Amino acid sequence: MKIIQDSRLDEFKRIEHLLYGINYEVWFNLYGPTDPDISLELALKCLISKNCEISDVIPSSPQQAISDIMKMVLHEGDIGSGPLALKSKKSEIIGLIGAVFTRISLEQADMVSEFGFKEGFPSHSVFWDFAYDIHSNGQRWIFVGSSSD
Repeated sequence: MKIIQDSRLDEFKRIEHLLYGINYEVWFNLYGPTDPDISLELALKCLISKNCEISDVIPSSPQQAISDIMKMVLHEGDIGSGPLALKSKKSEIIGLIGAVFTRISLEQADMVSEFGFKEGFPSHSVFWDFAYDIHSNGQRWIFVGSSSD
């Protein structure tokens, strides 16, 4: 038997639990910190998978990244898929994701880029996904999330 330990942030595990729903689940991970001076693709190959290839790197801002991530995290879904009782959990979810933003100093980031994966996306995506390269306080973080059914 192989035992696997989930070493991701407790905030992510709690958010995933809160957002579980009808034909709907979310997944998040934060990779880093790592060297901000290496290329994004090399960082991904070191942190996620040797198969990672990137596409569509788009400069962003801390405010835009926060807005876009929150829009996806708080996705209500529809009658056949989506989180259960989102309204009653919304403030806890916002607090938890805000704690992650604070941990990586996203609001004060020097550089933020949104990017796509040609190969090597670490999760299954159906409804939404995101990947951000975040440089703050001399460190690089890769923040990735997705939702699926």
